[in-house]
Amino acid sequence: MRMRLATVTAILVLLTTTVGAWAQGSGVIEGQVFNGSSGRVPLEGVPVTLWVFTSQGAESSLETTTDTEGRFRFEDLDTEGYAYQFEVEYVGVQYGSEVVAFPEGENLISIPFTVFESTTSDEDLSVERTHLIFDFEPGTIQVQEVQIFFNAGNTTYVGSTGEEGGTTVHFTLPEGASDVELMEGLMECCVVETDTGFASTRPIFPGPKQFVFTYELRHQAATFDLLREIAYPIGSLDVLVADVGVEVEASGLTSQESLSFEGGEYLHLTAQDLTSADEVALRFASLPLEIAPTESPATAPPVATWAVVGLAILAVFVALAYPFFKRSREEKG
Repeated sequence: MRMRLATVTAILVLLTTTVGAWAQGSGVIEGQVFNGSSGRVPLEGVPVTLWVFTSQGAESSLETTTDTEGRFRFEDLDTEGYAYQFEVEYVGVQYGSEVVAFPEGENLISIPFTVFESTTSDEDLSVERTHLIFDFEPGTIQVQEVQIFFNAGNTTYVGSTGEEGGTTVHFTLPEGASDVELMEGLMECCVVETDTGFASTRPIFPGPKQFVFTYELRHQAATFDLLREIAYPIGSLDVLVADVGVEVEASGLTSQESLSFEGGEYLHLTAQDLTSADEVALRFASLPLEIAPTESPATAPPVATWAVVGLAILAVFVALAYPFFKRSREEKG
């Protein structure tokens, strides 16, 4: 089943910011498909699908194949109220273009497009930069990880996706991680759980690719030891710790000047050129703790309660009866 690569937000933005001036049915989208693994050689006979979107979410598709020069062309397209995205499938991998719409006064969109051969080897794959960002709530460490992968080769890394349950890049999670949230570059449809965390099933094209995810770590003590395994070589590691009184020790990391980030101040530690044989060990101290709820005063035993009530009734009776007794004594005297 083919995956829709366009997002609803991108479609709506395009459809609300472009107004076609040409008559509907006069639009043309054309392109040329190159093999980036062979010095941009044009590819003949490659299937191309054009997806057609409206602001109401309805969609349709058109199909063609590239000619001897790798060219394709879709004609008689509506230029108002529609957005378009084309998709090329090559050696089992789907490549999608950006979502486009016809600008005002134009009826031609021309897009060169590059695809690549595939590989199951991750030898050209590394993590260019990793950011570990820590914030704190009582009893909880909130962690955001940003990992920028880089495929330095000229082939698309497909990992073991050709097999049942196959994966590409893997992400480790520390022991006790909970409330994992997938963000940029990760979708629930294309992620599987592993013994050490989770993995993506999406191919990794040549060049950079950013992934973002968050999780939480619960603690009951004011100190916490965190050990992060490294799955891929890391060129540069940045650790940002919210400067809210929490102390942090990190063997092998260098302290830098504090940074302002998203409206807060963060302690900044760095490391360079880490390998999969390395580990990142952090020790947090002076962590904020959850305050135990205050217990309400113990309920008095029923006997004591009735005793209090009885004394109160007696006091009222005495207060009401005193004038009567006083008057009676005066009359007798």
